[in-house]
Amino acid sequence: MSATRVGARSEAQRPQEAAAEDLRLGLTGVKCSATSAIMRHEEGRVARRKMRMKRLITMIVLCAATAVMAGAQILDQPVAVVRLTETVNIGQRELRQQARLLEQQLGRELTQENRRELLEAQIAEILIKQAAARDNIRVTDAEIDRAVAQQRQSLGQPVTEEQFRQIVQQQMGMSWSEYREQIRERLIQEKYVVEKRRDLLESAAAPTDREIRSFYEDNATEFTNPTMVRFKHVFIDTRNLSSDDKAARRRLAEELLRSVRNGAKTLEQLIDESDDDARFSGGDFGYLIRQESQQSQLLGRSFVNEVFDLDEGALGREVLESNVGYHIVQVTNRRSARLLQLDDPVFPGQSTTVRDQIRNHLAANNQQRAFQQAINQVVDELRQQAEVTLYEENLNW
Repeated sequence: MSATRVGARSEAQRPQEAAAEDLRLGLTGVKCSATSAIMRHEEGRVARRKMRMKRLITMIVLCAATAVMAGAQILDQPVAVVRLTETVNIGQRELRQQARLLEQQLGRELTQENRRELLEAQIAEILIKQAAARDNIRVTDAEIDRAVAQQRQSLGQPVTEEQFRQIVQQQMGMSWSEYREQIRERLIQEKYVVEKRRDLLESAAAPTDREIRSFYEDNATEFTNPTMVRFKHVFIDTRNLSSDDKAARRRLAEELLRSVRNGAKTLEQLIDESDDDARFSGGDFGYLIRQESQQSQLLGRSFVNEVFDLDEGALGREVLESNVGYHIVQVTNRRSARLLQLDDPVFPGQSTTVRDQIRNHLAANNQQRAFQQAINQVVDELRQQAEVTLYEENLNW
């Protein structure tokens, strides 16, 4: 199996695009988790398709750049008018734009039923948002920070805040402040639903050992680790430097490498002397995966290939250049691709096992279903309190 699955391997090994999709889906009113990347699960193909449709619809509704604002409508054919605490007109132009985004995600045209689902999702979003504002539901900056941290952790291998911001900006097409605002809106909506249906959410069943083993046996060939190497290095950052300063850093890197190769110092001594605020830094990089696009995009494909060409225990004979700077590299471990057993770590050095990840996946499925049921109940109640007018004839285009 390729290294593009979760549960079978560390989430760090997903392609960057898949990680970005999880981030986007993580901004929806319904909690989304690593389950979106597990391609086989206990639900049938039709159920998977319907669940993906619902999640994509909710993501499009929340993340659409042209969200409807009360009192600021361009003349348009209405598809719905919603009022709980204030009137919001949903126009055909906006719905069609959201439909196009969803069609791009699905790779097909939406049916009339799909358009109605998209409209209903937007109505639900508006009702919950207005109800939460009416009931003075708030979230703190600390809660947003925790949610952002969870999103970072969902990528698997640790990434710096700068790297995470690049993923948000490049793959999601939004600024950091826009991303945090999306998180804030999602948390407010979740908090409202949780307060209204806490008992239902707390009753979600935990997966049994039999269910965990059955899931593993049904998907055993999906649980793999790819070929990877681990290395330690001395790193000299060259980002945002002039060509002259970069050349000076290159000379420093070559001088440090010579000091190791002629025996004046060991690589460990250089690492011990390194300081993140000084001329160079150093330490254990962790595992590098050849086909992991996020690492390749950050460091550069040529750098990744050069590291993989080194033998275990070997110090690079030359200074290696990546997209972010110069490296003196020594490979400390090589691991061949392998199938994982139920109690193997999903990634070397991590405490989370395949069993843990399957348990989390199945628990998240159960929580997802409970949360969707809670949302449906809350929206049904709010529709009884609200005025909602539909213009279904305008769904034909």
